[in-house]
Amino acid sequence: MLVGLAVLVLLAFAAGCGLISDQARQEAKKKVEAKGQQARQEAKKKVEAKGQQARRELKKKVEAGQGDLKKKVDDLKKEVEAGQGDLKKKVDDVQKKLDDIQKKLDELLKKVEAQEQQDQKGEK
Repeated sequence: MLVGLAVLVLLAFAAGCGLISDQARQEAKKKVEAKGQQARQEAKKKVEAKGQQARRELKKKVEAGQGDLKKKVDDLKKEVEAGQGDLKKKVDDVQKKLDDIQKKLDELLKKVEAQEQQDQKGEK
């Protein structure tokens, strides 16, 4: 594109000095315009190629990020499941302790009743 511009400047200078004909000027102008159009098309293709490359790289990064995210979610699920197991064990332990306390309470109540009955017999 820079070369085309330099040729155009030289042609304009030469035309200004009256060294070349109108037909030659027109042909030179067409050549410069064609080269300019070609340079624009090549630049457009390069920009599109870079855009495609950038989209592919971004897609790879997103997919990699999704994989990392899935792994983290799986790890969190495992932690939650482990925590649920620990919680269930603790609840079972508390329930067992409550059952033991209930049995001891029942035994104490029976002893109290037996003592009351003995006391009543002793009063008669």
